[in-house]
Amino acid sequence: MNGEFSDDLIAGFPTIVLWRRYRDLALLNEALISLIRRVRDTGPNAAPGSSTYGGYQTDTNFLYRDDAPVKSLQSLLYQAVQEYLPSYFQSDLVVAPKGVDARLWGWAVIMRAGDFNMPHVHPDAHLSGVYYVQVPPPSQEQPSEPEAGGSIVFFDPRSAAGMHPLRGHRTHHSYLPAAGSLVIFPSYVTHAVNPFRGPGERISIAFNARLTLSP
Repeated sequence: MNGEFSDDLIAGFPTIVLWRRYRDLALLNEALISLIRRVRDTGPNAAPGSSTYGGYQTDTNFLYRDDAPVKSLQSLLYQAVQEYLPSYFQSDLVVAPKGVDARLWGWAVIMRAGDFNMPHVHPDAHLSGVYYVQVPPPSQEQPSEPEAGGSIVFFDPRSAAGMHPLRGHRTHHSYLPAAGSLVIFPSYVTHAVNPFRGPGERISIAFNARLTLSP
């Protein structure tokens, strides 16, 4: 008896999050900033009653606009969603579909110092995401790290995982975004945004995707 054995480590029910960083979207971001500020200055604030506390938010039809910058962003988001889907399906579906139609809709958000998003989910969608248009650098009082102001926080979706926690049990993951970064995640994952700190405006575009699968 020599104790030989073989192992299989199985990742059961993983939560797949895509974090993408674009390198050359400065001109698109500038155009989006101008457009979003113009919408803010001429339309109502849809933030009251939502998870956005203290900030400005457009209605959920922002991605349906005919403006050229929005059309360009639409294409980027749709491409990213399609590239995310194989990993998402591998973790969540028994059999991958032959085809997928993804309907996207979204809204722009502007935050100033002290603004934040309360923990929430998106029950009317399958996938959700955020594209970051403008992210000022952290203030000197707020270090540049995942817990810094304006970081997005994902909470463990396994409801029973904390039943008997060990010391140092991880309950959440945080990501500090930069302009030109994009995150996509399952809509059932509870998420929030830490209070933004420092001068300037943090501008992002949140979106949802509802999937229709072909058998």
